Amino acid sequence: MYSSAKYQMDFLEKLAFNRYGGTEDERKAAELISEEVKRLGGSSQIEEFTIPGYSVSKATLEVIEPFHRTLEVNAVGRTGSTGGLLEADLFYAEGGEEENFQGAEGKIVLLNTTAPKVYERLMRSGALAFIVYSGAYQDDPEKTDLDKRLMRPELTDKYGTIPGVCLRTADAISLLKDGAKRLRLEVEGTSEDHISRNVVAVLPGEEPDKELLFTAHYDSTIYGLGAWDNASGSVNLLELYRTYRNQKHRYTLRFIWCGSEEQGLLGSRAYVEAHKEELSKILLCLNFDMTGTLVGSHRLMVTGNSEIDHYIKFLAKEIGFITKFCDDVHHSDSAPFANEGIPAIGFMRDGQAGGHSRFDIPWPLSGEQLAAATDYAKALINRIDSARTFPFNRTIDPKMAETVANYIHPKD
Repeated sequence: MYSSAKYQMDFLEKLAFNRYGGTEDERKAAELISEEVKRLGGSSQIEEFTIPGYSVSKATLEVIEPFHRTLEVNAVGRTGSTGGLLEADLFYAEGGEEENFQGAEGKIVLLNTTAPKVYERLMRSGALAFIVYSGAYQDDPEKTDLDKRLMRPELTDKYGTIPGVCLRTADAISLLKDGAKRLRLEVEGTSEDHISRNVVAVLPGEEPDKELLFTAHYDSTIYGLGAWDNASGSVNLLELYRTYRNQKHRYTLRFIWCGSEEQGLLGSRAYVEAHKEELSKILLCLNFDMTGTLVGSHRLMVTGNSEIDHYIKFLAKEIGFITKFCDDVHHSDSAPFANEGIPAIGFMRDGQAGGHSRFDIPWPLSGEQLAAATDYAKALINRIDSARTFPFNRTIDPKMAETVANYIHPKD
């Protein structure tokens, strides 16, 4: 029989191809996971949902006064087109406070961030277009990728759109350091909806109205093979499904491989919205995102209450699982469920594995470390399953709940 380490690493190799949300390759990945569930003797459903997408035919930015320079840019998706060449003065809005936008009207505004409050102020300022930057100033363009960003519909629907582009941090510094005054910008693109998918599998338990939920996103960023982020978490879920497929268990086990996480937790948000009636059954969510690095350290993140903290810390010591603990919102697919009052434990492993880059490949990952995460998860599941009563409250502390809500619907 396949060992846990070999099984997970072998399937991770199969899943290590770009799986950006809403693409044909994401669909292929969903089908690959679904077929593996079937091969393991189970069944799954692929649930489709609509996500915001875009296509760009042109994105150019030039300095035209007091010197000439052409800069590499990517259009910020779903922000609109210039309708030809747009010429305007450069204006730097720094941190995006209200006072920073005084004088921005009729100009192309350089921003540090497009956080909700900043974007709202930008749209009220009368600016004609905006620029954001990505990466570190020392990035080598031959070895790093320029971000391809997408504005979230909740912002554009509420405040509207103006054309936007993203450039490298070094170029943003150069614009200011070299005294760029006037720019020429052209963006041509269209907004369009794409189809993404969640893969769902359920193992009924002896108490069908009480569930443990397991989540991991299977999509990747637009760069690289997405081995660490998050083929690793996806194979963690498959290993748990493989383990419990033919075992008796008290609680129903629900597995969701979420699509389009990298574009704003879109798969888990869509699932929560479509399955409100199921959520009261879920006692706990275990989310796996970026595990398995050979060089690194394990982390468990609790979005819940102190009872969960004590329980998982005691178990880790008992079985010798060395990990760091923290109480926070896991910025991953457990968050929409936590926002509905479902406590969560996030599994991750820090390390060097090229996340969010072209270097996110299988090579820095380890089957043994993937198995270490699932071995602890199995111990936790078995302990919960054999407990006379559910071992901790299904609650999230008020301050934590406020943090979750602000993460799901940010105000700043």
